[in-house]
Parts: sequence; C-alpha cells; structure tokens
Amino acid sequence: MLGLRRLARVLRGSDSSAPLCASPLGSREDYLRLWEEVRSKTYPVIDAYEREQGAAIDREWLDDLALRTQVVIKRSDLCYQHGRVLYAALRRYMRDRRHEHLNIVETGTARGFSTLCMARALSDAGASGKIVSFDVLPHEDVMYWNCYHDAEGPRTRADLLSDYAKLIERYIVFHQGDTRRLRDTVFPRVHFAFLDSVHTYDHVMAEYAAIQGRQREGDMLVFDDYSAAYPGVTRAADEICQAHAYASTCIEAGPSRRYLVAEKQ
Repeated sequence: MLGLRRLARVLRGSDSSAPLCASPLGSREDYLRLWEEVRSKTYPVIDAYEREQGAAIDREWLDDLALRTQVVIKRSDLCYQHGRVLYAALRRYMRDRRHEHLNIVETGTARGFSTLCMARALSDAGASGKIVSFDVLPHEDVMYWNCYHDAEGPRTRADLLSDYAKLIERYIVFHQGDTRRLRDTVFPRVHFAFLDSVHTYDHVMAEYAAIQGRQREGDMLVFDDYSAAYPGVTRAADEICQAHAYASTCIEAGPSRRYLVAEKQ
C-alpha cells in the first residue's frame, strides 16, 4: 500500500522519479536484521487457517520472496502473513475448478509480493489463469523500492522480480493506473480479487464497483488491513459483504493486522 500523501504526489506526477524513497533507507544488514526478526515470529491463527483450507505455501520460498519485496523500513510492525492467506484461500477455491481458467484481480501491486503468492498458488495447482495487478507505480521505471536490493542501486520492478520471470510470464500482467478507474480494464468475470490499494472507504468502494456484478456464487474477495487502524477498509468491506451477499471470515495475524476473506453467496 502506498501512503496517501505520497500517492497524491505520484498521481500528480510530481514525485514520479522517487515515489517510495529518493535513496536507500538502510543497508543490506538492516533489512536482513528485520527479516530475521519477522520470519521468526509464530502465527497460530494463520497456521490453523492453512490447515482448514488444506493448503500451505512453501515457507522457504515465501520468506525469500518477502526479503526481496516485503521487508521494508517503516514505523509499523512488519507482517507478510497475507501471502499465506491468499495462497491457502486461492488453492481451496481452485480445488473444485480444475478445468476453469481463473481471472484474478489485485489492486495495490507495490513490489509484487501478493501477486507472486497468488501466481505460486496457480502454478502449484497446475491451473490455468491470469492475474491482473493494478498500481500507480510503474513496472519498468527505475527507482528505489525501500528494500534489500536498494544497496545495489535503483532498479525496475521487473528487475527486482527477475528471479520469478517464468512465473510472471505465465500468469501475471502488471498494469499501471489509478485503481479507482478499473471498470473498463477488468475481466467480464472475476473469480478471485485482492483489494490492497489506498486504504480509504471511497477508494475501496470505487475498486469494488469495477468488480460488482462480475462475481458468481463461490467467487472470493480478500481485503487487507481489515483493522481499527484503517476504519475506511473495515467500513467498506462490511458494507460490501452485507449489500452484495458475501459470507466473511476475519483472520488475525496479530492485534493490528487482520484480513477479511469473503465468499459470494
């Protein structure tokens, strides 16, 4: 998720050369220290959710991807358990749809962590599908990403994710643009969607408007940061579920990090 003030500058074009940071915020050792701290934590609720769904992402692969894309220097606590939730939820969704081509929408690409977790789910299931991931951040512009690889100099998102190029080529399309204007660019049918862009009520509602009417019974929505820290997300998610017949499950990774998984009824 991009901060609101920085997002506003990106949308105005006044901060396009350094939308996340103008120079490295830390050394490789700083990011490795943070990585060691966060990956050593335990999440019993997430463990239980994986057991219930009957699927769990490869943890070594997940942790390595997180070092490249999710371990950042920021004030709030680091947590990348949404990757596990997305993988488990999508694998369960696919279990009864082995011969169906799946259309997946994500808002808020950032460095590509969530996108790749969903692509890994498709790949592990041997499924056919396409993920379209939307963000104001460009895929091919050189910049610093507030991550482990910044010590090597600025790079594009494509460079940052070069070790996952085959997975990206098979499953992912990165699309740059304001996520409030998705309506004409998403699939006629959206089987699975992850909403994780700007965490305001209006933004989430505008993103859902592009998906509304494109999901059938059993199709899924996942909301990141469904917590008191983001009342706009919780309000929007609750209204969407109530007004459009989604059964929802709240999953806690910690006191300040919760996810909402919603299934169309």
